[in-house]
Amino acid sequence: MGPPVNSRRPYRSPLRADQARETRRRVLAAAEALFLARGYAGTTVVAVAEAAGVSADTVYTAIGGKRGLLEGVIAREIDDPDDPVQVDQQRRRDEIGAVADPAERLRRLVALSCETLARTSPVHLVIRGAADGHPFAAALRVRMLRRRLDIQHRHVGTHLAAALRADLSVDDAARRYSALLCPELYHLLTTECGWAPDQYRAWVVDLLRTDLLGSSGFPTRGGVRVPTSAP
Repeated sequence: MGPPVNSRRPYRSPLRADQARETRRRVLAAAEALFLARGYAGTTVVAVAEAAGVSADTVYTAIGGKRGLLEGVIAREIDDPDDPVQVDQQRRRDEIGAVADPAERLRRLVALSCETLARTSPVHLVIRGAADGHPFAAALRVRMLRRRLDIQHRHVGTHLAAALRADLSVDDAARRYSALLCPELYHLLTTECGWAPDQYRAWVVDLLRTDLLGSSGFPTRGGVRVPTSAP
């Protein structure tokens, strides 16, 4: 007969878990700041460790090195359940289903997408820069594109499917939505061309109302379409 089996579960310290999460948060925040300031090539694990107040070994253990830092930074910006901004965005997204007017549902969806782009497009710029010399960054960019399209397909299908033009499928509508609400176009217009974020949002809403919903998606005054640029 073998030795008795210890059936007790291993002890996990809540304090240590909290400390690990805080360390990861500090490391990713430091990495993001350095990536944005220096680019991917100009950022080192040692520099990130110094900025976060930890050892380089801790960065490798907690995140997985420089590649893990870039992946962790973009993941934190798009899917962080501890971020109150993202939590509020999800609450507002959940409320869209209760809105009767499809044009207003579209406007709210675009507003949320623009908020996300304002937060994430600088990191996407770092990924695009890294993709030229690092195959993993190129693959990460492709994954992010597919993920964004999947998310937008789900939102368009949930909130706009019944109001789309008769000749437009949800697949096509999602692709058009994704094309106008992508990090590259947002960066081009709001950073390189100097558009205000509100101007970009109003332009996208104006285009998508026609392209996705048809002319019935616009308010009219005296039979003339009136584009809406309200935030």
